[in-house]
Amino acid sequence: MEVFIMGATKTRGNGEGTIFKRKRNGKIMWVTEYTIAMYDEKTGKRKRKTIYGKTRQEVKKKLEKVITELNTDTYVDKSRVTFYDLAKEFIDTAYKMNKLKESSYSRKLLTLKNISTHYIANMELQKITEKDLKDFLIYITKYSDSVIAKIYGIVNNTFKIAVRRNILRYNFLDNQLEFEIPLSQKYKNKSKNVSAFTIDEQKQLINELQNTKKFRYKYQILLSLFTGMRMGEINALDLNDIDFKNKIIHIRRTITRTFDDRATIGSYTKTVNGIRDIMMDSNVENILKEYLSSDYYTENDYNLLFCNSYKECISTDTVNVMFKEFCKNYSIGKGYDVHQHMLRHTFATRCIESGMPASVLAKIMGHANVATTLNVYCEVFDKFKKEHLDLSYNYLKENGLTLDF
Repeated sequence: MEVFIMGATKTRGNGEGTIFKRKRNGKIMWVTEYTIAMYDEKTGKRKRKTIYGKTRQEVKKKLEKVITELNTDTYVDKSRVTFYDLAKEFIDTAYKMNKLKESSYSRKLLTLKNISTHYIANMELQKITEKDLKDFLIYITKYSDSVIAKIYGIVNNTFKIAVRRNILRYNFLDNQLEFEIPLSQKYKNKSKNVSAFTIDEQKQLINELQNTKKFRYKYQILLSLFTGMRMGEINALDLNDIDFKNKIIHIRRTITRTFDDRATIGSYTKTVNGIRDIMMDSNVENILKEYLSSDYYTENDYNLLFCNSYKECISTDTVNVMFKEFCKNYSIGKGYDVHQHMLRHTFATRCIESGMPASVLAKIMGHANVATTLNVYCEVFDKFKKEHLDLSYNYLKENGLTLDF
């Protein structure tokens, strides 16, 4: 990065510029001024900085330090801006520029209010340590998973802005191994109610999707139903993630939302364990090949497998709304709230019913560990526990491994 020193001449030392005396707070101080090739976002002008010292040599050393930091990309502006102030400024700006609807703006302010109950909100960004951030991530586990995701998004974007403005050198959350999104404590010791389609409902859904000719999202829905992938992961797939030769799908990213509530391709999955490879069976291979030969597949600048009519990525909310409407039109899952995550739950339920071990299912689903799988699908595992025991007993009996009493 370039640095321009005021009054630099050939008669002075290289990079020394003009170092002169100035009165500051009633004291005579040595001072120099410089401008860096970094622009103020508010004025659009280069940033002009001043260095003070008790001696000429002190000022010179400070200036040399600045030049070294600029040349090694370790320079940060001295700033006292707090986390809350920067986050609030960006949210307000997005709203004033009509990038946020009134409802979205209100939701983000509510999320920011949740953040403000922790001490990190009022800390100066440059004083926040890894310990502070870890304490904050533990603190927000008292909220639901959906609220945690919104909080994490605002924190991540605020740090990104701070890096862009040279307030921070790096974004803590880029280190996913240390700072992955936490899970809610609310469900730690409780099994979640898993909604899955019955076998008859699943048959009906498959038949209706196969027979319909005009439904853009049918291929994403079928992929989720036959792979267990999250819809965000499906919508973030690009052509390089599909390996027909080795019959593998590489899952590397998911769809996230920007501050102005637009869908965008994230740089990582929901969790570190979400980064995985899954095998294609014949059903999945046929779904992908039929889609790629259909009119719905469109080449785009992002090389996305799925995109909308504007050649941009598709949000999970969009698919969810259209999936609900589709099920309503064909009376699928009548009597309860249908949502696209049921596709993933249905896949997992069928796997458990077929006798798949929890450890294998955990890897396919991208869960953090087997405990997560057992917790989420506790009721399903319990339902088929006796059936599995009966199968095991019959196997032992057939091989003469039972006791005679």
